[in-house]
Amino acid sequence: MVDMKSMNAVEYIADHASNLEYDMLPPLALKRAGQVIVDTICCALGAKDTHLGKLAGEFAMATEPGSESVLWGTDTKLSAAGAAWANAVASKHLEMDDSHRVCGHVAAELVPLAIALCEQRGMSGKELVTIIAAGYDVFGAIQPGVKVAQRERGLDHKSQAGTLASAVVAALAMGLDKDKIANALALSMDMASGTEQYVFDAGLCDTKDLLSGYAVRNGMYAAQLAEAGFQGPPGALDGEYGYYHAFGDGYDPEFLAGIGKDFVIAETGFKPHAGCRHVHACVDATNNLLEQGQPDLSQIEKIKVGSYKNAITPSFRVKYDCDSVNQAGFSLPVTVSVVLNRGSWYKEDIAAFDQAAVQELVPKVEVVLDEQINADWPEKNGCRVEVTTKSGDLFEGHVSYALGEPENMLSDAEFEAKFRYLANGAIPEDNITALCNMVDTVGDINDVSELVNLTLPK
Repeated sequence: MVDMKSMNAVEYIADHASNLEYDMLPPLALKRAGQVIVDTICCALGAKDTHLGKLAGEFAMATEPGSESVLWGTDTKLSAAGAAWANAVASKHLEMDDSHRVCGHVAAELVPLAIALCEQRGMSGKELVTIIAAGYDVFGAIQPGVKVAQRERGLDHKSQAGTLASAVVAALAMGLDKDKIANALALSMDMASGTEQYVFDAGLCDTKDLLSGYAVRNGMYAAQLAEAGFQGPPGALDGEYGYYHAFGDGYDPEFLAGIGKDFVIAETGFKPHAGCRHVHACVDATNNLLEQGQPDLSQIEKIKVGSYKNAITPSFRVKYDCDSVNQAGFSLPVTVSVVLNRGSWYKEDIAAFDQAAVQELVPKVEVVLDEQINADWPEKNGCRVEVTTKSGDLFEGHVSYALGEPENMLSDAEFEAKFRYLANGAIPEDNITALCNMVDTVGDINDVSELVNLTLPK
């Protein structure tokens, strides 16, 4: 890597991406890459038969027919762009995709695209892993610098940083040189848009999942433009009107200081539960409470949930009168009430949000800012749950990190249980087993089609 001072931000990131090699990745990055790949595929398989999963597949079949890449969970091939888009939308839908504490949700915008293009071109597992790792590094170089301002403005990281990172992923898979990778990244800046209005209109729109599809589609289009010779603005990131200014508060060279030194994919987290990641520490704290003693739910007088600011604001995170499953998946009062009743937080548990036993507890929940937990954010993402009964008994549960964070990582057995839960019924049992085993061997395959063939229904 050359001196940062001799390049603008676009050139510097493109230089890193174009020079990254498989052998540069440390063991933990390789392990996480295998987990990210299988996790993303299984998330998509789990959504295959949902309304949105079917709709995305049908739309891609109608608009992007082809013979290049597989629509996971089916025996249908589409264009690489069509398969990448539909698989991206599906992999986001169940909200069990990966979750980085700083970068947010990354995999849905990168993994389906990388797999589709590598499959189309007969590329190896090592190439796939390297491309995905590079995409994570791009995400990590861009998202932290705009995260605070982005949230304040109601913008969405998946279709913004996701578009930029997916442009680099596509350019790498297409074999473009460093200059064209830089142009793909620069061109994608003007396609990077999206808001989080979907969280207020949850249940009334499909945008949450389509944003990942937008990133995939726009990133690939930017790479195709660069391949054809189109040029983007050199100051697309650090220029006076570049990305860091438009979506953040301006550019700081420190944003890029870790690229090539710290591998972002090694720092990613995974979601063992469904719903919004910000409610997961509440799930785990409630389960921690239940492990120590089961309160009589009929005798509960009040429930107190304390967490960090980003977990309890805006208002949809403390919504008491949810009208849909989509809204319930973001609500802390619903989360703690469901988990107290059911002990888990999968899609079928969230769907039970309107059951009488759950609704009886929801009004008893008080959500507060826990000063210590908030002070530890974002280095930690903890939660504290207290249940007080009518007789004065106190039950408490606490976690410093949600399960699946790097400091509280899922065991191999827990990963496999998640994969089997998601893929069950979508593909044969033997394929599920082989897919689980692929976590540690994806870098050894000669052709990515060996991986993709495990997603076929028979």
